[in-house]
Amino acid sequence: MASIYHQLGFRYNWSLDSIESDHTGEGIICAPRYMTRSRVQSIKADLRSRSIFDPQFYLPHSSRGGLATYPFFPQVVAGGFTTADWSHDMALECADACIKFQDDYGFSAITVPTRFREGMPSEFIGEQEELFITPFLEIASRRHITRPLFLQLIVTDFMIRDNLYRTQLLNWITSFTELKGIYLIYHVHNRQKQLSDTEFLLDLMGFIRDIKLANLNVIVGYTNTEGILLTCAGVDGITMGIYENLRMFSPDAFREPDETRRYAPNVRLYIPRLMQWVEYQYLGAIRRVVSNINEYIEDNHYRVSMFQPEYNWHFAKPEPYKHFFIAYSNQLRRLLDVPEADRCAVVLEECHSALDEHQHLKNSGVVFDQESSGFHLTSWISILNIWMRDIR
Repeated sequence: MASIYHQLGFRYNWSLDSIESDHTGEGIICAPRYMTRSRVQSIKADLRSRSIFDPQFYLPHSSRGGLATYPFFPQVVAGGFTTADWSHDMALECADACIKFQDDYGFSAITVPTRFREGMPSEFIGEQEELFITPFLEIASRRHITRPLFLQLIVTDFMIRDNLYRTQLLNWITSFTELKGIYLIYHVHNRQKQLSDTEFLLDLMGFIRDIKLANLNVIVGYTNTEGILLTCAGVDGITMGIYENLRMFSPDAFREPDETRRYAPNVRLYIPRLMQWVEYQYLGAIRRVVSNINEYIEDNHYRVSMFQPEYNWHFAKPEPYKHFFIAYSNQLRRLLDVPEADRCAVVLEECHSALDEHQHLKNSGVVFDQESSGFHLTSWISILNIWMRDIR
């Protein structure tokens, strides 16, 4: 059965507490941007053995936060990274130290990192091989690494939508006989909180299925609730994260800081029966139109705290997110327990049920804003119908 991973980032201790205390996942994906080397080393060996270390070379010239504490980060190795000055010797030094770190600390696999590129550049494949992939595979061979090798692949929606480019990527990544899997990350420009683009999601699911047909495992990082859809494509690992930047990939957190003002997010509560994160201000209205709010919201000990009259909803409080980890992991596990041949039909039924719940609330007078509504569910239903009819 597929594994559930916590995508770590800001306030990662909430995730570590959740996986240990509430058993809300099989492992973690470590985030050196937010975790110093010593902090990663302090994670319990048993948890590391079920987890992945993501070197996060997304922007190799920017060593923000904890990235600067890792001697193998490209900016640190080169003393100022530029593609033109990155020599093969530097790449081998980087690869050797990075692989040694992952192997010494007993992570479940060795991640071969790649960098993030916007759009769909023509030099993408050649650049990735020269900068990191070829040196990493060379060092893995020299060190006689026995842990499985996972290639990190960061794609954009443009790459996935383009049939020729997507095929070239597939042929490329499946040509490496050393690999056991792909750690897939996708970046969608101008996206809403919920992915609803029918064409993109169908192409993404097809891409995952084709990787699987090449006998490679697929772990998908930085997923929001579209992870429910991706279970129908046979993924081997799915992620969940605290804040939105851990549930939808963006390179912004890895860029050098600028003067752009950042606003605190509105607190949302994940409600599985709606398949949606709902702003907490709507909870009072929902309470008035459902028969029992305690049966409507996932029952766990964090719900009790949040529904006390004196509770102060705030994005810096852990309860909504720890509640989400339990609710979402329970939902995913229930779906993953269904045999893959039958899973799509079950997910489709649950999407219809969630859409009916949204309509019931609307008919009862609760009108959500776009980002709390079930707008994405009609697209998901279409996607599942097409997937079951034409693709699967």
